[in-house]
Amino acid sequence: MRVLKQKRMYEGQRDMLYNQTFNLDQVAFAAEGVKDAQQTMTALKSANKELKGMMKTVKIQDIDSLQDEMMDLMDVSNEIQETLGRSYNVPDDIDEDDLLDELDALEADMGMESEVGVPSYLQPDKESDVEELNLPSAPTGHAVPAGRTNAQADDELGLPAVPHSSIRN
Repeated sequence: MRVLKQKRMYEGQRDMLYNQTFNLDQVAFAAEGVKDAQQTMTALKSANKELKGMMKTVKIQDIDSLQDEMMDLMDVSNEIQETLGRSYNVPDDIDEDDLLDELDALEADMGMESEVGVPSYLQPDKESDVEELNLPSAPTGHAVPAGRTNAQADDELGLPAVPHSSIRN
C-alpha cells in the first residue's frame, strides 16, 4: 500500500513537472512571438520610412507625362513606318478580289507550264516569229568584215590578233 501511495505521489509530481515544463515552453513561445513581432514592426517602420523618401522623388504627374510622351513618340514612329511603307503608283481603289483573281489565273498558268515544260510566253506562236521579223540568217563561217581589207589572223576569241611588235615585254 505504501508503495502505491509513493507511486501516486511520484506520478503527481511528474505530472506537475510536465505541466510546469509545458507552461514554460508556452511562455518561451509567446516571448519569441513578441520578439518576432517587434522585429517585424522595426522592419516595417524602416521600409515605410524608405518608401516615403523614395516617393518624394517619384511623382505621379511625372510618370503620367512620361507615359504621354512615350505614347506620342510611338504614334510618330508608327506614322513614319506607315509613310516609309507606302507603295508608289498604286491606285487607292484597288479591289482585293480582282488581285486574288489575277493571282489565281497566274497560278493556273504556271500549273499549265509545269505540265508542258515551257512557259506559254516562251512557246512560239503558230506562225514563226523569225519569218515575221525578216531577220537574216546567222553566219556559219569566218568571214572578213567589210571594213577590214587586210586579212589579219584572229585570236582564240575570234578577235583580231595584236601584232607582236605592239606587245611590250
